[in-house]
Amino acid sequence: PHSYRGGAEIVPLNEKIWMPFYIKDIFHNISRGKRLKKDDHLDGLMPYVSSTYFNNGVDGYISNSNCRKYINCLSIANSGSVGSAFYHPYEFVASDHVTQLKTTDFDKFTYLFIATIASRLSTKYNFNREINDSRIKREVIMLPISEEGNPDYEYMSQYMINNQYTLLMQYFNKVNNVPVKY
Repeated sequence: PHSYRGGAEIVPLNEKIWMPFYIKDIFHNISRGKRLKKDDHLDGLMPYVSSTYFNNGVDGYISNSNCRKYINCLSIANSGSVGSAFYHPYEFVASDHVTQLKTTDFDKFTYLFIATIASRLSTKYNFNREINDSRIKREVIMLPISEEGNPDYEYMSQYMINNQYTLLMQYFNKVNNVPVKY
């Protein structure tokens, strides 16, 4: 782990070297949600993530207790809005139209970076060609690498922190009527 600083100097994204990595080599835990018919949903407070592109994939809220629950991971839609990827820091239940991608080594910023990259799979899949369990394990995504040739997770995290910091400063300056300097 490193100390995070908003606005910390890093190499620009377009100057980083990128390499392909199998999703199965990035995430230690890849599992598909379980089928739960709409008629079997019990109203509640637990987010139910399905294959919608809207609302971070949350399609409703349930109280069913006999479901697989996930937390602090990515979800990727296998059908419907195929390839839509979202980070979930909260506990949720996933439908069978969603695959959970998790590793214990990532912070939220690394997940957010990879979610953006993983969402590009939507150009490769569609309603007639869904992401199934075997396809997701064969899938490759491009990631920036460290000098050792490994995915540079520290860089990815800091990149997203910098983006968040920039947006917050722009908002702060606008709210406080501070002229923006470029």
